[in-house]
Amino acid sequence: MATTTSELDGTYELDQTHSTVQFAVRHVGVSTFRASFGSIDAHLVIDHGTPELQAAADVESISIGDPPELREHVVRGGDFFAADEHPSISFRSTRIRLADDGTATVAGDLEIRGISRAVSAAGTFTPPTEDPSGGVRIGLQLDATLDRRTWGMDWQMPLPSGGDALGWDVDVSARLELTKRT
Repeated sequence: MATTTSELDGTYELDQTHSTVQFAVRHVGVSTFRASFGSIDAHLVIDHGTPELQAAADVESISIGDPPELREHVVRGGDFFAADEHPSISFRSTRIRLADDGTATVAGDLEIRGISRAVSAAGTFTPPTEDPSGGVRIGLQLDATLDRRTWGMDWQMPLPSGGDALGWDVDVSARLELTKRT
């Protein structure tokens, strides 16, 4: 850890109202499909300067509305998230680096569909800030690009003019605001 963390020691809980986890994937070569998780949870524990982040998202909370067939295929279908068998996605860090210049890197294990794989993300860190009610907040903004096939999401359809209907790479962004537990 590059930054002094003694003032960071403690447990920080996710402020769900001010946090988002989104994903984006190229669709039919002309646009980017985006969705987010409505139900997420995260805890950052910093003990003697060593941080550990745990996070989870409820698959059923993915923001896909109409048409209902698309939601059913993506959320419940075996080609994608298979929510009936695997209702949540989880992450547990193995290494976190919060640098003096405000950059952050986080590595850990991401479990989707019961399959756990090592991932890493990079972004920024906002050090402790006192909020209007006297609480202490920190921020993490992290981005990663993942190949969905790594978690068995290998559905594909060829386009009539060539190419794939859905990108293999998925961009994931987490914008986390966490409050220090008193």
